Amino acid sequence: MFSLIETNPQVEIQESEYQRLLGYPKNYSLEGRARELADEAQAWYARNGRPWIYAREISSLELKVRTACIGGIEFSSKKLRDILFEAQAHSVLLVAVSAGKECEEHARELWNEGKPDEYFFLETYGSAAVEQLIAVASGRICAWADENKMAALPHFSPGYSGWNIAEQLLLWKLFQKNFAGDFPGELEILESGMPRPKKSLLGVIGLTRDLARARQFQKLIPCENCFLPNCRYRRAPYKRSRPRMENIGRF
Repeated sequence: MFSLIETNPQVEIQESEYQRLLGYPKNYSLEGRARELADEAQAWYARNGRPWIYAREISSLELKVRTACIGGIEFSSKKLRDILFEAQAHSVLLVAVSAGKECEEHARELWNEGKPDEYFFLETYGSAAVEQLIAVASGRICAWADENKMAALPHFSPGYSGWNIAEQLLLWKLFQKNFAGDFPGELEILESGMPRPKKSLLGVIGLTRDLARARQFQKLIPCENCFLPNCRYRRAPYKRSRPRMENIGRF
């Protein structure tokens, strides 16, 4: 059974990914005040951030006509069920990552101090950190799966297209049912489905031994959504990113 716990993963966010989340055009070069704010956010997080990664395998998986039953809990997302069915997944990994509560707390302090620009850049850096952490976790999982003649599917989370955010609570219940008290950092899920700290992500990664089938369906290859650089297990070029975890336009 696979498990992964990292309490001090290295966060190295690519400039292009950070700028994408900030809303700047591709190939734009930050300068002036924007450059200063971006550097300040990165430096603060390097000193004070406490990110972590957690993943563990669940072997109990039953795929019904329209639902997926994982660890005895039934999820109504047909898209989740279809992804696992098409790949002939035999088990799944539950994955949780977090940029840590420190980032959220300091961003709130900046807002209360009347520093909306500093707040925005640090908030966005926290989102970029979460995306990088799930990429790192996926890379570790891909390496382990490859060594064991399996393939790991792209991570899928409540709130993504085809999986109602309301089932975030069900997924959290599954985490608690199997791994209560085992997290390397603080995490809870509110009734709304929002994680606290909010710069956190819960996800499911399917595992399959049917390598031919996984290669047959391009959407089952995580590489196109994974920007992890210098990955020796990359099977396809990075072409598209996940949608933003949250709407930052209101800031």
